[in-house]
Amino acid sequence: MNLELTNKILKNETYRKELDNLRKFEKERIFCVHDIKHFLDVARITMIICKEEGIDVMPDLIYSAALLHDIGRSREYTENIPHQLASKETAEKILNETGCCDDMKIRILNLILNHRNQKNEKGSLENIFYIADKKSRFCFACESRDVCNWQEDKKNMNIEV
Repeated sequence: MNLELTNKILKNETYRKELDNLRKFEKERIFCVHDIKHFLDVARITMIICKEEGIDVMPDLIYSAALLHDIGRSREYTENIPHQLASKETAEKILNETGCCDDMKIRILNLILNHRNQKNEKGSLENIFYIADKKSRFCFACESRDVCNWQEDKKNMNIEV
């Protein structure tokens, strides 16, 4: 499996700086954190769902989008910008720095912009990515779930295959 872009993102200076910034903002967060583990969980769950649904998708697209989908969260904390918009802006800069081709960039940015959109077309890659983002959370075992502001229907309260 070729994850050339994914690995370029991981090594990118802007990405590493933003990830470190995010770690600092969420250091004492009692709710789900937005870290590499979460990003990789989203990628892996997306890949599993796609395989189950018979959808052929480039792993580099999914892993790259997953690494970048929450990277703008620190700007949400500091500037009150919805993180999907801030993540799209930051991701675009990182993708330009990594030499990502325009077609792949458009697809990644679309996944980032839609990862919070409940109304994505059923069965679309955007919908699968949205579902994977939610399934990556272990609400059923979270000590903070009773004070979490997520709507009950969004909380992942079961282990599913």
